[in-house]
Amino acid sequence: MNKKNVETGSFTKKGHSRSQFHLSEEQIKILIKHTEKLRDKVIIKLLAYCGLRRFELAKIKIEEIDFTTNKIQIMGKKSIYRLATVFSDQLQEDLKLYVQYVLGGAKQGYLFPAVSSLNNEGHISTTEINRIVAKAGHRAQLHNPIPELKNINPHILRHSCARILKDRGLSLEVVQRVLGHLSFKTTMDLYGTKSISEMDYELKEKMGNVFG
Repeated sequence: MNKKNVETGSFTKKGHSRSQFHLSEEQIKILIKHTEKLRDKVIIKLLAYCGLRRFELAKIKIEEIDFTTNKIQIMGKKSIYRLATVFSDQLQEDLKLYVQYVLGGAKQGYLFPAVSSLNNEGHISTTEINRIVAKAGHRAQLHNPIPELKNINPHILRHSCARILKDRGLSLEVVQRVLGHLSFKTTMDLYGTKSISEMDYELKEKMGNVFG
């Protein structure tokens, strides 16, 4: 049985739910400010704003980004597609600059190409995404709030996204949609009482450029 340490107030390993831990809005801003490259900044912003899983981020293709509607087609678990909304004006601008200047204005291909020539998949590896996030965390002098973990990782950004959405008053429908708990078919229609445009408006109004 897991016990609480009376002196520190902490729990022994597995004496808690990891979902209860998260980064604050200010900590995420600091994390983003301590990235070294525009690519790394875009990676962390997509994780934080859109609550993406590592493999979802890694497989994004340029042709799946619609800069007119500010939507990204994401392939989630069980190869189910959904549309993620890039509701932050600053993230939209960062994405455009990254594609134009870092990727040379490419129209297709992976948004984050493989770093190593030994990577045969063509896109950035989940291990490299871990490294990018952890390195920014070290530079920002941030530690993972989960007691048994040290480094900031992509999953804590997903947890943080969910918590901040809820704290800012976003409806359950919107939170589920952002985290990918709704299918592509569902998001193309109405869900509950809100249309996609209404959900997007709610995100824009209540979240905006919260992380910069």
